[in-house]
Amino acid sequence: MSRRAKSLTVLLGVRLSVLQIVILVATIAALTWSFLNTRAAYIDEDMARDIARAVTVDDGAMHLHTGGDMRAVLDSEPRIWFAVEDEQGHRLSHGNVPQAYRSLVGSLSTLEASEVHTTSAPYELAMRVVVENTPHGRIHVIVGGAPVLGIALIFFKISVYLGTRIGLPLVLVTLVAVPWLIHRSMAGVGKVADQAQRINIDERGAQLEDGAVPRELQPLVRAFNLALERLGEGYDARDRFLVDAAHELRAPIAILEARLDTLPHGEARTRLLTDLARLANIAEQLLDLQRLGKQVTAFEPLDLVTLVREVSADVAPLVLDAGYELAMDAPDHAVVIMGDRLSLSRAVTNLIQNAIAHAGGRGLIHVAVMEGGVFEISDEGPGIPEGERAKVFTPFYRLRPSSVGTGLGLHLVQEIVARHGGDIRLTEAPGGGARFSVRLPTSLPVRLPSSL
Repeated sequence: MSRRAKSLTVLLGVRLSVLQIVILVATIAALTWSFLNTRAAYIDEDMARDIARAVTVDDGAMHLHTGGDMRAVLDSEPRIWFAVEDEQGHRLSHGNVPQAYRSLVGSLSTLEASEVHTTSAPYELAMRVVVENTPHGRIHVIVGGAPVLGIALIFFKISVYLGTRIGLPLVLVTLVAVPWLIHRSMAGVGKVADQAQRINIDERGAQLEDGAVPRELQPLVRAFNLALERLGEGYDARDRFLVDAAHELRAPIAILEARLDTLPHGEARTRLLTDLARLANIAEQLLDLQRLGKQVTAFEPLDLVTLVREVSADVAPLVLDAGYELAMDAPDHAVVIMGDRLSLSRAVTNLIQNAIAHAGGRGLIHVAVMEGGVFEISDEGPGIPEGERAKVFTPFYRLRPSSVGTGLGLHLVQEIVARHGGDIRLTEAPGGGARFSVRLPTSLPVRLPSSL
């Protein structure tokens, strides 16, 4: 059972995101270490903003609500100091403001966000200025005396700050940009895949366009092209062997036929001639397959009724000698198709010969031509099991090993029909035998006499 392939887009997006997170964590760790290494202390921004949000202005005076979390901050940080001022001149302060910052407190409403770190106790000079938008307007806060120390807390604060401002946006951009970039970069892969899907082994020499894919995928495309070349060479070698073998068989077959003609009439001579005819038929079918593969004849309008009637007349003696009856039904006007007369005649002949070989030596072989470029050949033999019907078109496949067939005739018919753009179906005949139905493309609606 094959494993489900993973998406390159998802893999790259996830792995790049993980890499960015690892780099970000390493950066945060390095910043945390730098703070600890220099014994630097700083004021937590969230504490300064909590102070700003705890301030209200009522009746022209600024007040600090000291309940809840604000009371916990004041109780836990006895050395904390801060000053608050809005842009209308309302002020309040808490704690002992260091002398160094008293001049800044006087100009607090003009200050923007800033901070000062200290490296030695008692850290009162660690300071931060924040500006917060509140329902009472823009509030400026300067706070100190409550420095943040400790590796865990510093790491957490830095992680929150960089994670929300850098990490999260970077991951989101990666997850959006990577699929788009991969889609743009891999646009040529879809083109090459379409080329590969259209490759037909009967049209050799096809190659994939390696310049359409990224440089990293070009070795794969070139390797595929080399495999196509080797495969084509193998098929060419096979075709040459089959043609050479068929040609080489012609001479000894002709010699054997001449010698058999000199034998006295009898059962042995008849059986030998029958076996020789099978051998000759195999050679001719091999040559037919090769000629079909090299065929460049332009199709022309043909009357299917006339073509099938002529072939039926030619093989009628064989049908009657084998113990069958032959019947044909066709319209009284021409059924025009586009095709090659010689190859289509061979296809009809092979289907009738197949019925002769497999219908049991009795009953009716029925040939019918219908509108729409359709002809059917059916018999009253044992038929073909449904599970075997697709296999009978395989080269050298025989339903029964003792069969007198060669296993090439139906394959040749399928190839001829396919090259004409038609299709062939095998179903059960009304009498229980086999029925081969062939549909061929029709030409322009031109009415021709049936004697074309």
